[in-house]
Amino acid sequence: MTDLLIISLMAGLCTAVGAVLLFIKRKWSNRSLAVFLGLASGVMIAVVLFDMLPSAFLFYEKSKGLAGILAGIVLLFMADKILLARASGYSKSLIGLGYLIMLGIALHDLPEGIAIAMGSELKDRTGAVIALGIAIHNIPEGMAIAAPLIMGGMKRRSILLKISLIALVTPAGTLLGQLAVNSVPQTMPFLLGFASGIMLYLVLFQLWPQAGKKGPRARWLGFIAGLVIIFLATFI
Repeated sequence: MTDLLIISLMAGLCTAVGAVLLFIKRKWSNRSLAVFLGLASGVMIAVVLFDMLPSAFLFYEKSKGLAGILAGIVLLFMADKILLARASGYSKSLIGLGYLIMLGIALHDLPEGIAIAMGSELKDRTGAVIALGIAIHNIPEGMAIAAPLIMGGMKRRSILLKISLIALVTPAGTLLGQLAVNSVPQTMPFLLGFASGIMLYLVLFQLWPQAGKKGPRARWLGFIAGLVIIFLATFI
């Protein structure tokens, strides 16, 4: 469990890495960002298709797996809608925007941590690969948090401290997922579906559209690379 929590924490801390990269270099080419986000999308989709869903559907109850997928998608959809509703009545200051983005990422990080735990229940490698995909997409999320806070005049040390605290949410989700499986093992098929739904939502409604805005063609390079990497790791 300790090793998995460390991996999960490292994935969470990649949010802080994104902020540091923004401190060092303010501007990144749209093509680079598109490939980066496409890679994260490919890794996460491949893990869902090659590991998570086959296990949920073939070895466990299909109905529970489908219910978990739906629950994961609905949870993140509702979280996004609530945040958008709050944003409309929130202070339009850059600092306020930065805090809203921070809150949204924290809400996503908890179920992402659960996804890491579910992957590790299948294979240690699967949990690590999910953590890698989450780590990759946490880097631009860290940039998204830091950008408005920097422009709003917040000190960089304060920004880094706040983002580092957000990193703790991911291992907290991993711990929660492991406790759920150990205490109520019959929830395994639902939780596998739940983790898959979370990752599908992140890819379909966040990572892939964002990558498309940066580079509609370049994102496919990263996506295909991510699929190939996980395919080779799974079947070879």
